[in-house]
Amino acid sequence: MLLSLHIIKIEPGHYRAHVMVGREELGTIDTVSIGAAIREAGGQALPDLSGYHVWHAHVCAGTCTPSNMRIDPEGLAQRLMALHGQFKS
Repeated sequence: MLLSLHIIKIEPGHYRAHVMVGREELGTIDTVSIGAAIREAGGQALPDLSGYHVWHAHVCAGTCTPSNMRIDPEGLAQRLMALHGQFKS
């Protein structure tokens, strides 16, 4: 199973990540950073979970395994921020 992790900035130091399967929301994660949201989602033990499509606003870092999300959440967060800067809406 692949899920989507949609991370949005609520205000400085407050991010909300929506864990989705299709259009159905499975839950939310409130954190202080994009990296923290990625790390927490990657640490969730869900049966049959292969990975996440990781989004921040309108850009996607790609499809990531939970283990990569736990190992290098800050690297993924930096990738998202760089993409976000390239493709400002």
